[in-house]
Amino acid sequence: MRERQANVLRYVMAFLLIALLCGLFPYTGDDWAWGSRIGLERLDAWFSNYNGRYVGNMIVLVLTRSNLLKAVVMALFLMEIVFCAECIFKQKWAFYLSLILLALIPKLILRQAVVWTAGFSNYVTSVSLTLLYIVYIYPVFHSESEILERRFRLWHSFPLFALAILNALIVEHLTIYNVVLAMGVLAYALFVCHKLYIPHMAYFLGSICGAAYMFSNGAYHAIASNQDTYRQIAAGGVVFRAFENYINVMIKYLCLDNVWINMFILVICLLLYRQMLGKIVGKWTCFVVKVSLSVMIFYNIWAALSSFEIITEQRVKLTLYCEAILVTLYMLALLSYTMIIAFQCHRFWEIAFWELSIICIAAPLLVVNPIGERCFFATYIMFGMLFLELLGMVELGFVRQFLKSRIFSRLCGCICLAGLAFYIHIFAVIHQTDRMRLAHIKEAVASGESSAEIIHYPYESYIWCATPANKLWSDRYKLFYGLPDDLKLKDVWNYSAEN
Repeated sequence: MRERQANVLRYVMAFLLIALLCGLFPYTGDDWAWGSRIGLERLDAWFSNYNGRYVGNMIVLVLTRSNLLKAVVMALFLMEIVFCAECIFKQKWAFYLSLILLALIPKLILRQAVVWTAGFSNYVTSVSLTLLYIVYIYPVFHSESEILERRFRLWHSFPLFALAILNALIVEHLTIYNVVLAMGVLAYALFVCHKLYIPHMAYFLGSICGAAYMFSNGAYHAIASNQDTYRQIAAGGVVFRAFENYINVMIKYLCLDNVWINMFILVICLLLYRQMLGKIVGKWTCFVVKVSLSVMIFYNIWAALSSFEIITEQRVKLTLYCEAILVTLYMLALLSYTMIIAFQCHRFWEIAFWELSIICIAAPLLVVNPIGERCFFATYIMFGMLFLELLGMVELGFVRQFLKSRIFSRLCGCICLAGLAFYIHIFAVIHQTDRMRLAHIKEAVASGESSAEIIHYPYESYIWCATPANKLWSDRYKLFYGLPDDLKLKDVWNYSAEN
């Protein structure tokens, strides 16, 4: 009873602290459109020729109309990711480590996928809801058929069908992933478990129906025919676009920026090497393992130096090509090493699941343009799940003992609180500036001024499209806050002396 109360307490405390942080996030960028009559006009047209993210669009419409509701919903979805991690791995350490991984999200992904309400409504919610299905099906990898029969009840088909449709109507690359996920689960159950489960089929049908409805939106016809002025698919050819996206975008946001999680994975791989020392059979297999570890160590050193900007942000083409080769080698090394170790530990399918998930989620991003940092929140979460899966394979006594100790939980708690304090400081200053600059503009309007200065936020690198710097964003900002249409906004870094 006490343990159950303690479990509830740690979730409630984490939820309240995260909600406090989320309440400090400002509305920026397209939030101003969604929270004004522009969003309602999109709704009235049922997002015709805009996009097929019907569920994601409805979420952002709601969240941009109440900051309190936004904070609560954001905290719920983020905590749901943590809850799913603990459910999947059935260990308390998964709770603490998943919180740490959320605190260590790369800044560029954080500002677009979490802080930005419009980004959160699509990119965090889609992963959170997809993880619910993964929690449901994950026992298929390591449970006996009679246990699965009791778990996969017929009545589960109805909520799973609904969940599949919801997952398919949020963001496109997760829509595709959910279809592939549903097909993969059916194939695994059929060929490995020699059984088809009705709930799995229901989810597959729901994902197909949802995907068909999403991509029936006229926006995707315009994108496919390259008639959309903003979004295109392989305008310069599939191979050329894939090469450009991989070199210029994916190597950075998919791998290079994930410095902390890459290092965590490397540490676990080294522990697994020690655990499996002498047990790996075959000269060629041992050679692959050693080479893979060497590549992973080299890559982590390069990525760490790159994150410290010892390699400048203005990178020449040669650097980009070198990094593309290095990231490719790293991914191949990680795949080879983990597959070999997982096979030795009889966890092949579990490791393969997370690695194939990363590949499947990232693959559609090769052929679309533009792609932003927010698109890689899902792959970051899957890398996190891969790390937790690898950690679960470590059977070294001192590691197991440490993970179950109070020292570990207190250490993780301190790390999480330090990260939370850091972000609360950053966004509290931003929140105060947000209120101050809006009050400054309203004072100018009340005084009959025809123009007003709008100051940039401090720590603006933590926010996406923070300050309206052109007519489009200025008009949306004025609509959102009910300012006069003819008011001119001038973005400044410091207010003029007369102000």
